[in-house]
Amino acid sequence: MKPFTGRIKRVALAMMALSAVGVSSSVFAAVGETTAGIDITNTATVSYTVGTSAQNPVSSNVATFRVDQKVDLTITGGTPTTTNPGALNQALIYTVANTGNGNDSYTLSVSQSAADNFDTTGIEIYLDNGDSTFGAGDTLISAPLPLARDTSAVVFIVSDIPLTATNGQTAILTLTGTTTLTANTGADNPTGLDVVFADTGNNGTEGDDNNYAIEAATLSVVKSASVISDGISVSNPKAIPGAVVQYTIVVTNTGGVQATSVTLTDDIPSNTTYVLNSMTLGGTPLVDNGGTGTTTGAPVSQISINAGNVGFAPGSNSVTATFRVTVN
Repeated sequence: MKPFTGRIKRVALAMMALSAVGVSSSVFAAVGETTAGIDITNTATVSYTVGTSAQNPVSSNVATFRVDQKVDLTITGGTPTTTNPGALNQALIYTVANTGNGNDSYTLSVSQSAADNFDTTGIEIYLDNGDSTFGAGDTLISAPLPLARDTSAVVFIVSDIPLTATNGQTAILTLTGTTTLTANTGADNPTGLDVVFADTGNNGTEGDDNNYAIEAATLSVVKSASVISDGISVSNPKAIPGAVVQYTIVVTNTGGVQATSVTLTDDIPSNTTYVLNSMTLGGTPLVDNGGTGTTTGAPVSQISINAGNVGFAPGSNSVTATFRVTVN
């Protein structure tokens, strides 16, 4: 059982009255312990003789006490969730277990770490429907979560990932559960039901972390221009009117996942004219408006090249496109 550690930023409070998902009793410390609220009674008997004659036994009064409630719970974060910038309704999985000797209900809340890389938004807590996978069949938690002794429930923290998150970053979220019962700190009441906090912090509160791990494509774009010809010098052409200038655009992915549907768009600069059918992708010539390379305007004011996917493994993590203009 992991002690609860406080977090700086308290984000959301959510609770719910729903039946719990049971698991094997072998994981619960309270298995075999007497259930809270049971009365234990005992009577003493004295037998004796007078002379040689056995007398009638004498019985004491009945001594009775009630088994008090030992509050104990565990919260365990599951496998971290790998996700992408801008992803919505991303779920972190946790297990909440009642390890005490009586039925209990827990107020669930979420806090975000101040020591991670980013905060998520739109945080909600859901109760799993039994398949341990977040989906449409799960129920939003909006009241204290009841758990019978020796049972547990799978719950999800669900939130949205900011578009500004970058590859390799993490967001740590803590799920905290607090009993709705109040501890009795005075003298024992033999006929009443006292409540004792037996969790690690003896405060009726436990929590654990889980985290989102970002896998993202990180693209960089480098553009250069070189004079191809000027109609005068073959070896050292200059950017004079009538010269042909080639623009080269290199897109590189230094992230952790493939970038898909990569499109390069470039405006034709003032004082130049686009050279028709001059676009290339990966060294392959493209036909204007043939599907991969498109132009806008007449005369052409913008070109666009569909570069497809850019991988992240060395050797396949970049793509090069070119097009040409003449200097007016």
